[in-house]
Amino acid sequence: MDEREIIARADANYFEAMRAIIASNDGGDVRECDGVLILASGLPVAWFNIAFVTRPPHAHDAAIRGAINYFDAHKLPFLFRMREGVDPAFEQAAAGAGLPYSDTVPGLVLHPVPDPPAALAALDIRTVRDAQTLGDHVRVVADSFSMPLEMAQRFMTSRLLDIVDAELYVGYVDGAPVASSALVATHRTGGVYNVGCVASQRRKGYGEAMTWHAVRRGAEMGCLMSSLQASEMGRPVYERMGFRLVAPYRTYLRPEHTS
Repeated sequence: MDEREIIARADANYFEAMRAIIASNDGGDVRECDGVLILASGLPVAWFNIAFVTRPPHAHDAAIRGAINYFDAHKLPFLFRMREGVDPAFEQAAAGAGLPYSDTVPGLVLHPVPDPPAALAALDIRTVRDAQTLGDHVRVVADSFSMPLEMAQRFMTSRLLDIVDAELYVGYVDGAPVASSALVATHRTGGVYNVGCVASQRRKGYGEAMTWHAVRRGAEMGCLMSSLQASEMGRPVYERMGFRLVAPYRTYLRPEHTS
């Protein structure tokens, strides 16, 4: 694959994975118009209500205003997100609508996919298949991202298990859930999500092991590459694994939604 195809696959996986996750929420809503993909979880957190700019809108102001009106009508904080280079004119239009640039989320890709290292003997990785393991996955994610457990439970429901070519994982140490990851395979791309480790068990390689597990499962499903969106804490780990930056996703939001 050339670089353009790699980036296109990374974009497509990110959009489709988030579309499926939001649609699995109670009250989740997905709609698309003029290059803007609106994903509304219904939760009162901007990061769970995203308007992706997937291509340059024909009418910037109308497209931006349409998304703003939608979220305002539902009384939801929100953000816009767009890969760098998709539409250079968008940033000016967003700022004019009261949505200045906030930050960039690094979109990383692993291609080609190498053979993963040996599994950690101390970590027992299981696929989520029932209420117990789903609850463990959700609790690990909530702890890892300092998220209220009730909100995590509302965002990650049992309907996640019905998403085609998606799997959730939990890593256990001595029977206790300590780490998590997830895979959403689309467009021959293994999208890695929900990588986390409880605070008391960090710096033991568990997050990296959970990432490798999702990468391996994606390859087994026929994926040609892996992709993910990295946190500031996770990026050095992923780059050490061989992931590289291909898709910086720029975020635009109202100043009052930054907290």
